[in-house]
Amino acid sequence: MSKDFSETDKNKRQRDFQCSIGFSITVIGSKWRAIILWHILKSQPIRYGQLKKSIPNISHKVLSEELHHLKMDGLIERIAYATIPPKVEYIPTPRGKSLKNILRELCNWGKEYF
Repeated sequence: MSKDFSETDKNKRQRDFQCSIGFSITVIGSKWRAIILWHILKSQPIRYGQLKKSIPNISHKVLSEELHHLKMDGLIERIAYATIPPKVEYIPTPRGKSLKNILRELCNWGKEYF
């Protein structure tokens, strides 16, 4: 999994942009991030294995890294249960939920022009 972001890293990412669209695209604009968030929004809570089955072309490494990025950006919450075997669920935060309509519109646009 990738290294943790420090508060300085997050602040630098925010300062890299002169407009809010650049920051927005950075947060959800990777190849997989919006897709992962969409699945979490649709099936909350969702476990790692369910996410992997929903997005079969993503590698375990990339899925883990992108989940970490979404968590560090405050869009999802990771809930770990102390069970054997370990159980982890992902849910959207209020910030993540605020993107639901935007992602729905992107989905609709893609359906129309794909």
